[in-house]
Amino acid sequence: MKRKNIQNINGISISDSIVMSVKKKRVNFRKPFSVLIALAGVVSIIMAFFGMFSFRYNSEVIFAATILLSAFYITICVTGGRALWLYVSSVIIFIFSAYKKSAYIALGFKYVFNIIYKTSFNTEISFYKLLKPSLEVSSVTTLFFFYIWLICIVVYYFTICRPNPVLPLMVTFPILEVGMYNGIKVPVLWGMLCISFWLALLAMSTIDVGEYSGGQSGFVRKNNLFFPKRHMKLKVTEKCGALVVASVMLVSVFSIIGLRVTHYKRSEKLNQKRKDITDAFDNFSFDNLGESLANISNAFGFNLDFENHKLGTNDHISYRNVTDLTIKLEKPIKGALYLKDYVGSVYRDNEWFEFPPSTYEDEVFKDFEDYKIYPQDFPEVFEKIIYDNYKDNNIWIVNSERKKKHIYAPYGTINTGSVQNLDLKYYFDLTVTPKEHEQGQSSYKFRHVNTEDVLNELKAYTSGSDSRYRATIEKSVIQDYEWKDILFKYYKEKYPSEDDGYISLDSKIPYLPSVNDEYISKFTLTELIQKNYQDFVYKNYLSVPETDAMMEIREKYASVLNTPHDNSVSGVAMMLDLIRETIARDCEYSLQPGKTPSNRDFVNYFLLENKKGYCTSFASAGVILARMAGIPARYATGYIVVESDINSGNRNDAGSVTVDVKDNRSHAWAEIYIDEFGWIPYEFTAGYSATQINTDPTEETTTQDPNATTQTTTNGSQNTSSISNNSTTIHTSTASSPSTGQNTSTQKNEKFGFGFGHGNGKPLPGIIKKIFIVLFILAAALLTVLLRRKILLSVRDKRLNTGTNTNRVIYIYNYAEKLLGFKKFRSSNGNYMNFAEQIEKSIGGMYFKDGEFKYLTDVALKACYGNKKPDDNDVKRCLKTVESISEKLYQRSDVIEKIRLKFLNVLK
Repeated sequence: MKRKNIQNINGISISDSIVMSVKKKRVNFRKPFSVLIALAGVVSIIMAFFGMFSFRYNSEVIFAATILLSAFYITICVTGGRALWLYVSSVIIFIFSAYKKSAYIALGFKYVFNIIYKTSFNTEISFYKLLKPSLEVSSVTTLFFFYIWLICIVVYYFTICRPNPVLPLMVTFPILEVGMYNGIKVPVLWGMLCISFWLALLAMSTIDVGEYSGGQSGFVRKNNLFFPKRHMKLKVTEKCGALVVASVMLVSVFSIIGLRVTHYKRSEKLNQKRKDITDAFDNFSFDNLGESLANISNAFGFNLDFENHKLGTNDHISYRNVTDLTIKLEKPIKGALYLKDYVGSVYRDNEWFEFPPSTYEDEVFKDFEDYKIYPQDFPEVFEKIIYDNYKDNNIWIVNSERKKKHIYAPYGTINTGSVQNLDLKYYFDLTVTPKEHEQGQSSYKFRHVNTEDVLNELKAYTSGSDSRYRATIEKSVIQDYEWKDILFKYYKEKYPSEDDGYISLDSKIPYLPSVNDEYISKFTLTELIQKNYQDFVYKNYLSVPETDAMMEIREKYASVLNTPHDNSVSGVAMMLDLIRETIARDCEYSLQPGKTPSNRDFVNYFLLENKKGYCTSFASAGVILARMAGIPARYATGYIVVESDINSGNRNDAGSVTVDVKDNRSHAWAEIYIDEFGWIPYEFTAGYSATQINTDPTEETTTQDPNATTQTTTNGSQNTSSISNNSTTIHTSTASSPSTGQNTSTQKNEKFGFGFGHGNGKPLPGIIKKIFIVLFILAAALLTVLLRRKILLSVRDKRLNTGTNTNRVIYIYNYAEKLLGFKKFRSSNGNYMNFAEQIEKSIGGMYFKDGEFKYLTDVALKACYGNKKPDDNDVKRCLKTVESISEKLYQRSDVIEKIRLKFLNVLK
């Protein structure tokens, strides 16, 4: 082409000749980089999995298979082109071979699952039983061989040939997750390498070549020549993917080395936060989603209160030694003080629930409302009789910020208001709260219920008497005028045939001779209402689930449950002691009992299989066995304060004592109903002492990192304390309640991970749960693909139909290039008109009208380099051309290509 130079008055030469500059040719390392990335993915996932568990298999066979399969698929993928028919053939061979060996693969899965099960739940019990040890090595080797084959098929093709993270993630992530969701430590090196592989593959597949449609054009000057500058975004190629892998690994390695060389230690606060977050994700469970989300929310500092009494969802517990409550007692007490906030009446699906509302429609609950006597009042009324000189006490409770929404109350509360205006508020027969109180604060007048003393006094009252005590109370001699009319109104309503002037009282405990005349009306009314409530108790608080798991417990503990006893205080106390001693003999207290498997009943698993647990386990088991023995019982949670806590509290001038109640005093216990006295707390946890609790670590916590910290979890979690009785040190633990707010939980030092846990609902076999997990991952992947498609289509529609005509035409041309690139048509060296000629010759008349692509190219070049703004007709014509290419391309594609067009490349 003839060159023409023009000299302007400024001395700048402008040349109209075409100048092309080409960079020096360099060696293309795309394939080697992609091979290295794929190898990192295959090796890391295999080594990470084998690093989490110990299997019996033929390591030489697996090693050789990995080498040979990798070499085979790398060669095919690097060669490409016609060699890919071998790839398709190998997939067919894989499917056929897997089908032929399906029995061995299934058997190998059972052996592998048993190892995972035992490691995860820290048990020697096998999930699949009666497997022959002689077949383990061969079947497990077969399973691993085919899985490695599958990994090679997927990872090498979708990393080297067609970078796409969906299928590689689907076949590799579950392998890491099966360990992480059970809290198994992942080898740091291989785990980080696997994560870097995922990130590299994601980067390689999501960012493509293209021009920015916005921005201003410009020129680059070289000597006296000016070259047009185009706004480009760079492609993240295999080289950049390799840099991602290298960057992640270098950061990991240097971080570890730096921390060890400098002996860096995180601040206690940061360390605590890290452990909180790690443990929250470690205990994540879709079955117990509410609690899991609450745990995560609290770990990040957002207080999300959640009420739940699911059992067995955490595999370990600990405490942070922070103050949850501050109490002030008017005078010290003897024995343990229980502060209750929740009562569980129904055991179902490894969780404690309240009765359904219909249960509380019983007539006796209407009597409570009408006559102002409730089951929560029974212990105070009757205890006043058995302790002649016992005086009332007062307690003031102030909750910490984390607990301010909850209210706790001692046993033996006294309603100091008038009959017409009570100062306590009753929640059915379960809990009691002050009617008037500030949030996070409460106070009560009460008579302390010390279980040991109560049982001893009641035994003394009933000793030597096998018959019931009968008494007649004459109305004319009663001086307790406040309750007198209410008493006779109730008696007349319930016993209309009796003489109006007398009340007949029939009881097992001879209270009446000790009753003060001024107190006799309230006592007698309480006793009469108690008799009616007693029928409700025996009707509802003896039920246990009618399941095979409960039948196994009955058979195992038949010798205990069949021990003769009556419903006397002595008989009940004897049976309760026997149950407690039997559980303590058979089961071990442990801070790390592991999670209850999804296909196991919590109490059954604790008593018959795992035989390790904390106070939620002992309390739940005690309640179930007591009910089986014919003793009404229920589950309660809250806080416990023992004599050593009170003795070490701050003494005030007036003789009162102030005690900071730590989170390690959060507790779970059983409530037992004693006829004609009411509900009292009863401790089934092995080694418990009401006088002292020792929170020093034992062998179960000494193996942990001395710098390890703990996590605060929400309701439904379990807390612990350590209890010492004389020379024997034993831990106790608690479960939170609807009113306890946050409890404490910490993960084992060696644990890391997150996943789908066990929780509410009917237990599912492990294989079914794994299928659900896979389905969830597939659904998540599908949702991601659809969301990506929606976003890209929205962006494309906006760029094609809005903005300046110049930008619209440039984007239309870029879109056309991408569509044609799908059919392997690509321009080279920026020679756009030659490329247009090639396209017109190849597909002109089939994908668009003849000449239309040349017209589109000409308009785009003039808009980009000639500063000629296209008009609306130009844009409309160009848009019609690219829409025709898109439609014809889609129609002429096969099913696989259509899927790629719509969902992977999102070109249609």
